[in-house]
Amino acid sequence: MSAPQQQLIDRTRSRISELAPQNAPLLLAVSGGLDSMVLLKLAVAASTAEPRELAVAHMDHGLRGAAGQADAQLVQSTAAQLGLRFFLETLAPDALRTDHAGSPEEAARTCRYRFLERIAQEQGFPFVAVAHHADDQAETVLFNIIRGTGLSGLRGMRDQRPLSSTVRLIRPLLEFTRADLRSFAADCSLPYAEDASNSSPEFTRNRLRNHILPLLRESMNPAVDQALIRLARQATEQLQCLDATADQLLALAILDCSEFTIRLSRSRLLQSPEPLIRHALIRLWDRQSWPRQRMTSDHWLRMTALLQRPSSLSLPENILAESRADLLILRRH
Repeated sequence: MSAPQQQLIDRTRSRISELAPQNAPLLLAVSGGLDSMVLLKLAVAASTAEPRELAVAHMDHGLRGAAGQADAQLVQSTAAQLGLRFFLETLAPDALRTDHAGSPEEAARTCRYRFLERIAQEQGFPFVAVAHHADDQAETVLFNIIRGTGLSGLRGMRDQRPLSSTVRLIRPLLEFTRADLRSFAADCSLPYAEDASNSSPEFTRNRLRNHILPLLRESMNPAVDQALIRLARQATEQLQCLDATADQLLALAILDCSEFTIRLSRSRLLQSPEPLIRHALIRLWDRQSWPRQRMTSDHWLRMTALLQRPSSLSLPENILAESRADLLILRRH
C-alpha cells in the first residue's frame, strides 16, 4: 500500500473515531459511484485498526432502469466480497414523480434518507455514514447563497447531524477533495459506477458543478472552492456561538415542555433582540424534532411579531402558536 493511500486511511479512521464512538456499529450509504465506493473501501480499511460492525445500504431510485440495477449489483457483490451485510431498496420507476413535491433531486434525497433512517433503526445502527466531500461542500454553500440563505445555509453541510432521535448521520470525508478520492480509487484499481445523470443539466447540482463553478474559477477566482469552504467554516464558528446564546435564552424562557406542547415566557424572550429570538425558536423546533422544511422566513418573522400582542398563528405541520398573558404557547396537533 502506498504512503498516500495509508495516509487517507489513517485520516478516515481518525475522522470516524471523532464522529462515532469507538466500536459503535456504522451503516454505510453506498450508491456505487466513485465517492461512496471509496468511502466503503476506506471504512473497511480503517476498521482493521479500530474494529466495528459495518454494513452497506443502497437505494435504487428506479429512474435509470438497467443502469440502476447494475449499480445495485456492483454494491451488493462488493459488500459480499467484504463479508458485510447488504440492505437494498428499489423504488418503482414513477415513485419520485407521483409521491413527492419539489424537484426530483429533493424527492430522491428525501426517500434516500428515510430508507437509511429506517434500516439503521431496524438493524441497530446508531450511525450512518455518507460520502460527501469538500467539493460537495463548496457546491452546497454556493447553491445556498444563490437561493438567498441565512447563516445556517452558509455553514453548508455539517460533519454530523441527527437523522432521527436515535440515529446520527456522519460525513467522515468532508475534509477530502474529489481529487483525493479519485486518486485513491485509481491507486487501488477500485471499481465504481459512472452515473450518466451526473452530467445532465436537468439537475441543479450538475449545473453548479459542470458550468457555474468552472466559470467562476476561470473568470473570477481560481480558488473559489477553497473560498466557499472557508466561508462554511467561518459560518460554523459563528453559529456555534449563536447556538450557545440561543440555548441560554431557551433555558431562561421555557416554563414547561412536552412532546407536543411548549410554554415560554414572553417577557423573558423579549429581553433579547429579535434575530436571537428567531434563532432560539429554530433551535427549539430542532430540539423537538418538529419538521421545519415548510417553515419560511416569513413564518419565523410572524412568530416573533406574535410576542408583541395577544394573538395566534397557524404554522405548517399542524403547529399552532398562541400569545396570551405572559405566555407563548406552541402546540403540535
